[in-house]
Amino acid sequence: MPESLRARSALGLSMAAAVGSGCWIAWITIIYSADVTLPAGVNALQTTADAFILSTFSLGIALIALGCIPRWATRYGLGGRSLAVASLIGAGATLGVLNSPLLAPALFVLCAVATGLATSLIALRAALVLSEVETKAMIVAMGSALMLGVLIYAFDMMLVLCGLPVLAAAMLVLLLPLAAAALSMPADLGGSENPDAFTGGTSRGRMPAEVVRLTVFIVMLLFLLSLTRGYYPNLMESGQFAASRSLVGLGLLAAGAAMAALAAVSPRNAAFGTLFYGLLVGSVLVVLVLALLNVNATVMGDVSSVLYGMTMLCLWALLCRVSFRSGRSAVQVVGVGFGAACLGTTAGVGAGSALYTAGVSTAVLAFVMAAAVILCVASSLFLLRIDDVKALMQPSEEELEEEWAPLAATASSGPIGVSARSAQEGETASDRAPAETVAALDGYQASLRRLCAVMAVDYGLSTREVDVLELLVVGKDAKAIADELFISFNTVRSHIRRIYVKLDVHSRQELLDLVKEAPQG
Repeated sequence: MPESLRARSALGLSMAAAVGSGCWIAWITIIYSADVTLPAGVNALQTTADAFILSTFSLGIALIALGCIPRWATRYGLGGRSLAVASLIGAGATLGVLNSPLLAPALFVLCAVATGLATSLIALRAALVLSEVETKAMIVAMGSALMLGVLIYAFDMMLVLCGLPVLAAAMLVLLLPLAAAALSMPADLGGSENPDAFTGGTSRGRMPAEVVRLTVFIVMLLFLLSLTRGYYPNLMESGQFAASRSLVGLGLLAAGAAMAALAAVSPRNAAFGTLFYGLLVGSVLVVLVLALLNVNATVMGDVSSVLYGMTMLCLWALLCRVSFRSGRSAVQVVGVGFGAACLGTTAGVGAGSALYTAGVSTAVLAFVMAAAVILCVASSLFLLRIDDVKALMQPSEEELEEEWAPLAATASSGPIGVSARSAQEGETASDRAPAETVAALDGYQASLRRLCAVMAVDYGLSTREVDVLELLVVGKDAKAIADELFISFNTVRSHIRRIYVKLDVHSRQELLDLVKEAPQG
């Protein structure tokens, strides 16, 4: 595939992910700000908190459940039709949450739970799209999604302030279907004939111990961070709580712009995983230290909200990065990891609210926050270190040693025979004149493209499968192909599997023999 076409393909995936994720982020932000639309006689803060806890808990449970059955979820739950149905259910449930004073408590709970279950599919679809592009493009898309989400939220709140609540509600209800539509646009992420199929990556056996430790680490950090989010909003006046949203929105907008700009100017091989691990731990520590210092409740609420948004974004990027680099299924890694984060968040908010309700003294609260700081530092030193995160991002030895691993001897002979003839004649590459070498390589590449083009017609290979085939027959392994084509290790492995099935071969040698025997048209 020409470089410009590859770039356009990656750009299309990134744009779809940015728009879909942006609509989803906007929906989350608005639905948890529903107190501005509730009548005066209703405890708006409590109602919003209940909706948040119920929806987030349901989201976490659904993500973990789907992450435990990644193949089923990928095949049946994340297709375009399933996503459309889920988005419509979520849109209807959103109306129920907005009109909670008119509903029986049981029906309100049902609507809140339905929003969590519906958005779990949208979240995993976004993870699949984001994990199919290189990390640099993924981060730019995520930063753009955060900015888009904040801008949509600001526009919707402006409609409310202008006395147009019906229009604002209609806009909110449409966000989930719009997110589903945008994320369904890149239907053929893996080059499959099934427009709803995703590559999914490998998900054999149990979760690796490193991923389990990452999940435990995530739960701990999000629980500690959410303690403040459950405690401090109760100390704020309702007017202060509403006004602080503007500052939080500006903070998140600046964070999204900084993330996108930082990724845009960074090299492709930058240590993004290390960066996000540091930001994840640093954000939690900042919030805990500020709480330990007993800063003003309004300042604490604003800072914790901004850093919570940044933490969840860093966590999302880290999980997608782990999936991209390791070859593990994005549904499995992001589903279990982010689902655990949602449960940790729910537990933290509940514990923070319980501390407020119990009327703990300032001294006791300071002790709790000091213990939380120590726990956060200890977990980053002993439970999950930066080196562990780096190791998570590399393909496992098992995956690299599978039958499509590079065959050095076969690659050295070459399907066209240029290198083989030189070896038989006792000639090395350094003995060949530069001009002759360049001419031979150009001729080889042209011949190879003709062969692969013929095979594409004969065997029904997709354009992406042809790209992978060209690199396979010159001896490149799955990791090198992923780097060259700007796609994930997961996707390359799936392409190779489909190529083997279509060509009815079972090893790299059989594939090479078939290519050599193919007519050149």
